[in-house]
Amino acid sequence: MARHTVLPLSSDVLGFAEVISSRDEQVESNEKSSEPALFQTERMSRLSTPWAVCLTRAEQLADCRLGKGVILDPACGSGSQLFAYCDELNRPGLGIELDADSAVLSAANGQVISELSEGDWATKTFVLVGDGTAASSALKEVDLVGRTIAALHVDPARPQGTQNHALDEMEPPIETLLQKWSDYLVIGSQGPAIIIDLSPRLLPKQQAEAEAILRELWPSSPTTWEWVSTGRGRIDRLTIWFGAAAVAGTPARMLRLLPDGSVISFAGSRTEAKQDLSMTPKKGDWLTIVDSALLSSGLQRQWIREALPAEASCSWVRISGRRPMLLSSEPLDMSKSLVKAFVSSTGEVMSRLKVEPTIENISPILVSANFAYLSTLTLRCKMNPSIQPKLQSLLDNGLKDHSRGKQGFLADVDTSEGSAWFVCREPQ
Repeated sequence: MARHTVLPLSSDVLGFAEVISSRDEQVESNEKSSEPALFQTERMSRLSTPWAVCLTRAEQLADCRLGKGVILDPACGSGSQLFAYCDELNRPGLGIELDADSAVLSAANGQVISELSEGDWATKTFVLVGDGTAASSALKEVDLVGRTIAALHVDPARPQGTQNHALDEMEPPIETLLQKWSDYLVIGSQGPAIIIDLSPRLLPKQQAEAEAILRELWPSSPTTWEWVSTGRGRIDRLTIWFGAAAVAGTPARMLRLLPDGSVISFAGSRTEAKQDLSMTPKKGDWLTIVDSALLSSGLQRQWIREALPAEASCSWVRISGRRPMLLSSEPLDMSKSLVKAFVSSTGEVMSRLKVEPTIENISPILVSANFAYLSTLTLRCKMNPSIQPKLQSLLDNGLKDHSRGKQGFLADVDTSEGSAWFVCREPQ
């Protein structure tokens, strides 16, 4: 039988953690929203879930109907997500980590977070060094028996530096992990509460395979898929919320981490965006370049309902790449944080270029920009990387005398007649 080393949360473990990794600068504020100064290696810092997202997820789990028991993370890493759950729900946690140094840092982080907490969860919370799939051995080490796991969260390790991931590359393996812990999970009316972080690079077919593993064990439990974006034009995290952790009737949810550390969230059913090549922008229309993460989540229809008035017409003129583009008859409501969070650029169409944007055609481009009363015209179109900075510099120099003008951008749109370029003026 596998053996585990038990690390309780205590001030003693802080000294051991200092030897392994330096601690971030101490956060002075004791407010719950403040980010605690955690122990993290460089790799942990790169891979760990942002603290604001940890807190948002903890709040989401607190809204779920969980049975009595502890929160388990059988591959806890730095422990930030596990202890955010413990703090918000005021429940003891059990973290397991195969790497001994990481386990020490996790226990130290649990102590740091508990010192800022008003709850009493820390005295019955432990981090174990050992195999996260050795369920019976782990529970025996901390004197737990039977169905004592109220919620299981795991973020399996994945190979770094690869473009695509597969389920069988994850450690610990999801199927093995669930089978080993299935007899110890509290089963509610919706099934067990399970949260699994997956690679955002998983293809839809692989996502379906992951869901099938869960449904093989608990066929009638609901699922909520969650996408997390930090606004860099990609999905940063992809997560299954299953059973009691899912929101019944809500198959998809999007979290967007804003620059100020706050998080916005919206949910609904997924739909596939369809490109309409028959629509050609005309003067007075609006072109909006959106974060590609929005379309990856499939929640663009809910976002559009928030962004545009009911009477507005709209269509997707580009759905692939890093710059999906929406054409609309009305401007977006940029006063809403949910809308603004997914907009890279938006502007009113002022004119269509009659020439291709090249260095040789700089003069007619400047004429169009001047006609639109622009002080800047940023290139936001597909272009040879060797030409783009030179052309942008010529545009900047050519418009520098128009300081009272508005900002604008040049966007490319694929139409039924081929590529076309449009000068757009941004709102004040």
